[in-house]
Amino acid sequence: MGYIKGIDVSNNNGNIDFGAVARDGVQYVYLKATEGATFIDSKMELFYSGCKNNNLKVGAYHFLVGTSTPEAQAQNFYNKIKDYNWDLVPMMDVESNFSGLADYVTRFISAFGQLTSIPLGIYSYTSFIGYLSNAQSVIKDMPFWEANYNNDPWNLPSNFFTNRVGHQYTETGRVSGVSEECDINSFTDGVLISNVTKPGQWIIKDNKWWYRHTDGSYTKNGWEKINGKLYLFDIEGWMLYDWKLSGDYWYYLGNSDDGSMKSGWLLKNNKWYYLGDTSDGSMKIGWQKINGNWYYFGTDGAMVTGWFNVGGYDYLTYSTGELITNIDIYGYRFDENGHATKLS
Repeated sequence: MGYIKGIDVSNNNGNIDFGAVARDGVQYVYLKATEGATFIDSKMELFYSGCKNNNLKVGAYHFLVGTSTPEAQAQNFYNKIKDYNWDLVPMMDVESNFSGLADYVTRFISAFGQLTSIPLGIYSYTSFIGYLSNAQSVIKDMPFWEANYNNDPWNLPSNFFTNRVGHQYTETGRVSGVSEECDINSFTDGVLISNVTKPGQWIIKDNKWWYRHTDGSYTKNGWEKINGKLYLFDIEGWMLYDWKLSGDYWYYLGNSDDGSMKSGWLLKNNKWYYLGDTSDGSMKIGWQKINGNWYYFGTDGAMVTGWFNVGGYDYLTYSTGELITNIDIYGYRFDENGHATKLS
């Protein structure tokens, strides 16, 4: 397994040169976002921009405390991170012991799950795991980032967590671009949001499907990646299917027993559509270059064949929909752009 060097920083780290950080071999960066129900880290936005501008994968974490409700804390965390494009699983930092800790942890997880389909992970210390044992059934399969300052990456004792994705092995590390000592981590690619499926099970009711997470939450009014496939759920949490509009784009989501977002070429009702790749899937319109060939799709998404006119120019396609270019054929000259001119 390959490991990825990472750091985690907050407002306590002062100014950071993320270009120098990247040149020092760091690829993943976690930023403190919030603490409790009201605290917001003043450097998060600046650090986020620094990471993105230097092609660093970035994630956020929340420091859990016992002085405000876990529901209010989950809301504070979500409000702070919801408008950013995160690469790494958001983390709940659990390192402060207080009465009812296990209940706080499970309630935070449930509240966060009701706010977003983004999976949640847990950060804690090796020596602290025992305090979380009462929440074991809920948290054991979540992405786990473990702090153990043995300066020996991934030399860690076994515990009940089944999905360890990171080891914070020193708090006194030195990284170019960070003026003082900082935490240094070794991560697996399991910490990437794109690689995580929230544990749960599909449930059918009244011939409709929904996906219940093990913490009792479920995705509503949004997308979720489940076992490598993307699904769209309505405002009540039911899986959608057939053609659906999400944001400004149309997607094809299969039939009522499937629902996964489709990609690539789609033949539907004797018309061809192109739905992008597995990470996009949106129905394409207008000019599209696919595997080196140009195609044109109408505003309804259907591929155009035969003669058509766009922007005052006449075009012709082969029966496969490929645009005819750079040839004299059928009594016309087609230039490199496919513009047709009738031969004398």
